[in-house]
Amino acid sequence: MVPCTPNRIGVQYFSSTTVMPMEEKLLNDRYRLIEVIGSGGMAMVYRGIDTLLHRPVAIKILREAYSSDPAFLERFQREARSAARLDHPNVVTVYDVGRDDGQHYIVMEFVEGEDLKTLIRRRGKLGIDQAVGIAVQVAAGVGHAHKAGIIHCDIKPHNVLITRSGTAKVTDFGIARALSASGMTDPEMIWGSPLYFSPEQAAGERPTPASDVYSIGVTLYEMLTGTPPFEAEKPAALALMHMRDEPPPPTVHNPQVPPQLEWIVRKVLAKEPSARYRTAEQLALVLQEYSTRGDQATSLFPASSGEMASLAEAFGGRRQESEAVDKGERPGLDWRTWALGAAAFIAVVGLIPLWAVVYRAGTQALETPGVPTFATAVPTAAMVTVPDVQGQHWEEARDGLEALGLRFTLEELAGASEPEGTIVRQEPAPGETVESESEIRLFISGPPEMVEVPGVLDAPVEMARTWIEQSGLQAVILDPVWDTRPVSTVIEQEPERGIELQAGSLVTLTVSGGTAVPIRVDANLANVIMLDEVELLESSFRPGETVLLSLHWRSLASVNTSYSVFVHLIGPSGSLVSQDDREPVDGLQPTSDWVPGLRLWDLRQIYIPPSAPSGRYQVRTGMYVPGSDRLTVVDPGQVSVEQDSLLIAEIEISRP
Repeated sequence: MVPCTPNRIGVQYFSSTTVMPMEEKLLNDRYRLIEVIGSGGMAMVYRGIDTLLHRPVAIKILREAYSSDPAFLERFQREARSAARLDHPNVVTVYDVGRDDGQHYIVMEFVEGEDLKTLIRRRGKLGIDQAVGIAVQVAAGVGHAHKAGIIHCDIKPHNVLITRSGTAKVTDFGIARALSASGMTDPEMIWGSPLYFSPEQAAGERPTPASDVYSIGVTLYEMLTGTPPFEAEKPAALALMHMRDEPPPPTVHNPQVPPQLEWIVRKVLAKEPSARYRTAEQLALVLQEYSTRGDQATSLFPASSGEMASLAEAFGGRRQESEAVDKGERPGLDWRTWALGAAAFIAVVGLIPLWAVVYRAGTQALETPGVPTFATAVPTAAMVTVPDVQGQHWEEARDGLEALGLRFTLEELAGASEPEGTIVRQEPAPGETVESESEIRLFISGPPEMVEVPGVLDAPVEMARTWIEQSGLQAVILDPVWDTRPVSTVIEQEPERGIELQAGSLVTLTVSGGTAVPIRVDANLANVIMLDEVELLESSFRPGETVLLSLHWRSLASVNTSYSVFVHLIGPSGSLVSQDDREPVDGLQPTSDWVPGLRLWDLRQIYIPPSAPSGRYQVRTGMYVPGSDRLTVVDPGQVSVEQDSLLIAEIEISRP
C-alpha cells in the first residue's frame, strides 16, 4: 500500500452557498474555471465546466510551491492516475490529470451538496438510520479502493461529500500521497488527521486497510454522538489518546444508540488492527447486515438503569399498599378515628336544615312568574386525544403526555424484543378521546436478555447459523475463503465462544470455500506491484508430485527493473525443500515492461522431492532483483510476512 496524506495539506471545501467569484479562465482550451469552492495548503479547488463533454467538474490546481518540484509532480500525476482507476458510486471520480502554462491540475466529478463535517455541525448528532446508511456507503467506497491496493489514510467527515439525494462519496484518494516521496515534508510528520487517525498511524507505523476501518469507526462515532471520541488541543495529546485511552461508549453522549451498533463501533475502534474488521468491505457488509435486521437499528435506547430503578421503587411502593388492601389487611382504628368520624357525622346532619331552606326557595322561584333563576356553573373537564407513543422511549414520550395534561404509569413487559424502556403498548389506544388528567398505562420493554455466544468452529455453516439464532443472536456470514477444511465449514467466529452479548447481537462467521476459491492476498510490494490472489487447487500431496499454483500480479506503477519471482516450499523443520525462481510468465513480459494497471496470471510449479518427509509445508513467494535484495513488502494484506517472504498457504505432504 502507499503512504498517506498529511492533515495539513487537506483541502477545506466551502458549502454550496459560500463561493468566491473570479475571472473566468480556460485550461487547455477545455476546462473553464467558474468559481473557487475550496482551498487548502496544497491546492485550490474550483467549480468548472468541461466544455468538450458539457458537464460540471471540480478542478484541483496545485499551488505554485508544489508545481516547481519535478519529482513531486511525477509522483503527483502517477497517484492521480492511480486514483482515476477507482470506479465506484461512493467514490468521487477522477476524470483527468493535466498541465497548462505551469499549472498542474486534476479534474474530478463535481458533487452538489455538502461535506459530512458541515452536515454534523449543522445537525448535531445524526439519526441512527442516517448515520449507519452513510457509514455503509463510506465503507463500500473505501473497500473498493482496498481491493485496488489503495489505502486512503485520511478518512474523516471533511473528505466525505453528501449529495442532495443523500449519497455519500469519498474524495481525495491518493492525490496528496506524492508528498511522502518528494522530500517536501517533515520526516517526523504523523500522517492523517489527528482527530481521526488510527493508533498505528499515531505511533508512526505504516497503515493498513484496518487503519481506514478505524477512521471510518471514528467518523461513525461522531455521526452518532455529534462529537469525536477523543478531543485535545495538541495533536500529540490526541495521538496518545488514540494509542492508550478507551473512548467513552457512544451511549454516554447518545442513549438512543442500540447495543448492537455500539458493539460494532467498539470493535472497529480496537487498538489492535487485528481486532477490527480487516477491510472496509467487511465493515460495510456487517453494517448492511445490521441495518437490514429490523427495527433495532432505529429504535430508541433506554435511560440509565439507576433512573429505572428509582421509578420501579416508587411505583413498587404504591403497588405494595394496593396489595395490602386487596388482601384484607386493615390497620387498627384508635380513638382519633372515632372522634373524626363523629365530627364528620354532626357536620353533615347540621347541613340538612340549610339544604331544605335552599330547596324551598328554588322551588318558589321556579313557580313565580317574572322571577329570574340562577344556575351554578359546573366546570367541564377538557378533552384531549391520546397520542401514539408506541415505539418511543418512555422518557421521550413523557414530555408530550404531560404537555397534554395526561398522567402515566409504567408497567414492565418481560421478554419484549425492543430495547429497554421502549413503549411496546399503551392503554387507552392512540386516537381515543379522554379527559385531561386521565392516566395512560404504558407497557415498556424490560432489561435486555444476555446470552452466551455458542462455539460453532468446525461446524457446517447452516448448522452454525441455526445454533446462533436459537441462542437469540444473529449470524453474519462473510465471503468464503481458501481453506483445507471442508467447504462451508466455519473456520473463524467473532466474538469467540463463551462471550456474553445482548440478545439480538451480531456474530460474524468466516467459512471455508475449500481449495476451489482463490486465496486472497492483497499484498503490496514496494508500492510498485500487488499480489492480488493465488490459485492453489489442492492441499494434500505425496513425495514426487508437483505443486501447481497461479499468482495474480498487478502493477501499481510503471516498472523499470527486471524482477524475478521466487516460490519456495519450506519443510516442517524450516529448511528450503524446493523452489521455482524465474521471471514472471517465463519472461514473456518482463517486469521492466509493466505499465500501471497491468494484470497477469503467473503459473508456477514446485517439485516435491521423493525423500520429503511427511508433515505440513509452507508455500512462500515474493520478488527480488537477481543478485540483490527482495522487494520490500509494504503491506502483507491478508497473509503473513517474514523477511519479505509472503506465506501463501500450508499444504500437507504424506508418504504412502
